[in-house]
Amino acid sequence: MKAWIIDQWLRKDAPASVKRRLNASHNPLKVEIPDRYKSARYGRGKRWRVQWFETDANGNRRKASSSVETRAEAERLVTRISADQLAGQYVTVENRNRLYDEVWREWFNAQHHVKDRTGNRYEDDYDRYVKPRWANVQIGSIDAVAINVWVGQLRDGTAVHDFKTKHSRKPRKPKPLGASSIKGIVTVAFGATLGYAAKRHIIPFNPMDGVSLPRDNRPDDPVYLRYEEVEALAGVCDSRNALIIRMLAYTGMRPNELFALHIDALDFERRRIRVVRNLTEDRKGHIVEGSPKTWETRIIAMPEDLMPALHAQCDGRPLEDYVFTSPRGKAVNLANWRNREWKKIVLGSGVDVEGLTIYSLRHTYASLAIAAGCDVKTLQKAMGHKDAAVTLNTYAALFPDRMDDVSDAMAKARALALSAPHCTPMVEYPVR
Repeated sequence: MKAWIIDQWLRKDAPASVKRRLNASHNPLKVEIPDRYKSARYGRGKRWRVQWFETDANGNRRKASSSVETRAEAERLVTRISADQLAGQYVTVENRNRLYDEVWREWFNAQHHVKDRTGNRYEDDYDRYVKPRWANVQIGSIDAVAINVWVGQLRDGTAVHDFKTKHSRKPRKPKPLGASSIKGIVTVAFGATLGYAAKRHIIPFNPMDGVSLPRDNRPDDPVYLRYEEVEALAGVCDSRNALIIRMLAYTGMRPNELFALHIDALDFERRRIRVVRNLTEDRKGHIVEGSPKTWETRIIAMPEDLMPALHAQCDGRPLEDYVFTSPRGKAVNLANWRNREWKKIVLGSGVDVEGLTIYSLRHTYASLAIAAGCDVKTLQKAMGHKDAAVTLNTYAALFPDRMDDVSDAMAKARALALSAPHCTPMVEYPVR
């Protein structure tokens, strides 16, 4: 398995004095070397070649080689190859020379767990920014320096691009990208392939480990509304849109979960709503029904004060109908509703809150629920988070600080325990 070095200019029987003479010269053609010691390649190309044996993906053992300019480079290469082989981190020349595009498609085709809409975003980011820069680059030659240069170009709006993607062919001009956009492009559409390649020994390590991404200086705290602000939004709407606003703010449903809600998912007798569907995009960009985000179906409470309006909205209609429909009787398209309804509602309501979006109504539910005494696990189930860590990471600041309550309760419990006849009082030690 060990690598070795071959002098491509001198024969094996060349004496040490001849080697020293050649080593001391910058021009091999001007050195007096007896012809009997010269190889057929004397003076042409790189002098040193490192050779070693490697095993390909099919288990076949074969000889590999790499030529370098100096003996020092050759020795460093031998050391690296031998160390990688010993540590089980060696990658074949064939793998290192694979084009990035080929490996990206291998990675993308393995993403069986992502939904079509997410896959569409991966493809669009790849086609727009990653493919024009990296598609024809050998994956083993990509390093952190080149990636950092590219990140700077994305930030400045000078990166190579192609906006004629599979899902959008609208003409666009390049512009500087924000931190969140760069993060999505670089870490997922581009960097996930490098992580995949490193794990499968296509490359020896992940060059993304040395990449620095820009930070977003904008505040990323969610927007929370008060009850009065929610009602101000609902107060300028017709009955249908008012109910949409209140359902989003008082149930915590995601907008596309609400618009995918069928009448048969409402249990008026038990005051429960089954959240089992979500509107999403298929690979062709068409709006279709799918499972909720993170695949978490759930049952949530139906707000009692919204039941009369929900009854009126659903009365006399088939159970398979959507609770809310577009003017054509189909599922509500969130993008259309945002542009045609939401913007007018916000403008007409006078609710002037920076960063207010439709999704802010979901955050509002969380804040109002916590203020009403909701615990973490209950909120997690209502929101449809995969685990409680997501809930805490998002809304930890909203939960009240109960350290004093806990401390006081412990003091009372201790006092009660020590007051029992069989207990020995705690000894007070003098302070030194």
